[in-house]
Amino acid sequence: MSSSRPPAPEASEDQASTAPLTPLEALGRDRPLKGIGYMIAAGLLFTMLDTGVKTLAQDYSPVQVVWARYVGHVVILLAWFVWLGKSTGGAMLKTGSLTGQCLRGLLLLGASTFAYLAFRSLPLLQVYVINFSSPLLVALLAVPLLKERVSWRQAMAIILGFAGVVICVGPVDWRSQPAILLPFGLTLCFALYQLTTRRFGRQDHPLTSLFYAGLAGAVVSSLVVPAFWSSIDPRDLPLFMFVGLMGAASQLTLIMAMRYAPASLVSPFLYLQIIWAALFGFVFFGDVPRPETWIGAALISVAGVMLAVSKKRSGS
Repeated sequence: MSSSRPPAPEASEDQASTAPLTPLEALGRDRPLKGIGYMIAAGLLFTMLDTGVKTLAQDYSPVQVVWARYVGHVVILLAWFVWLGKSTGGAMLKTGSLTGQCLRGLLLLGASTFAYLAFRSLPLLQVYVINFSSPLLVALLAVPLLKERVSWRQAMAIILGFAGVVICVGPVDWRSQPAILLPFGLTLCFALYQLTTRRFGRQDHPLTSLFYAGLAGAVVSSLVVPAFWSSIDPRDLPLFMFVGLMGAASQLTLIMAMRYAPASLVSPFLYLQIIWAALFGFVFFGDVPRPETWIGAALISVAGVMLAVSKKRSGS
C-alpha cells in the first residue's frame, strides 16, 4: 500500500535570500572591511619577504632568488593539496580560466624580477614608495580594462600621487643610475597583476589562484635559472625556505583582499608598508630614508586615501 506525500512547500524569496552560501559564493561577495584587513596583512608579509630577498640578493643572483621564491611557493601548495586528500586537493587544481591564471602568474613573475633586481642596489623604502603608485595606476588602468569610471576627484588623486613619485625619485642621472628604472617596471606589472586578480581570481578558490600564480613563475624561472646558478651555503637554506613560505603567504592574503573588495578600494592600504619598510630597512640594512622619500611617500599616501574616499562616495 503506497501513500502519497504532500509536495514540499516552495521556498519563499526571503528564505532563498537567507540560504547558506557555498564557500565560493561567500568569497565572491564584497566585504570591504575584510578586504582591507587582508590587504594590511599582505603588506606586512610582503615586507618580510622582501627583507629576506634583499639579504639573499647580496650574495646570489636575483634570478636564483626568484626561482627559490616560486619553487618554494609551489612545493608548499602541493604539500597542502596532498594533505587535503585526492578529492579536495584535486579539486583545487581546477580553474575556470587557465589562460587568465597563467597571465596572473607571469605578471607576478615580472613584478618579482623587477623588484629583486632593484632591491640589490636600492633601499627597500625607495622601491616601495615608487611601487606605491601602483594603486593609482590600478585606478587609471581600470578604465579601459575593467570599464570603471574615474571621477575628477580620482583624477586629482592620481596626479597628486604621481607628483609624489617624481619627488621621491628626485633629480637622477638615469645613465649612471639605471637601477632607479627597475621599480617602474615593478609598478606596472604589479598594477596589472592586481587587476587580473580582480578579474580572474573570483571564479576560483583562493588556493587555486595562489597555486597557478606560483606555478607559472616556477616553470619560467626554472628554465632560466641554470644560467645564473651558484652553489648555496647551507647556512642560507633556512632563508631560502623562508622566502618561499612568505611568497605563498603574502600572495594568498593579497588574493583574499581582492576577492572581498574592489582593487581600487583596498590597494591604498598597502601604503602601510611605508612603516614596515622604513623599520626593516633601518634595522637590517642601516638605510636612513632621505627627506624627499618621506615627502613623496606622504603625497602618495594622501592620494591613496583620496582615491579610496572617492570610490566610497561613488558607491563602487
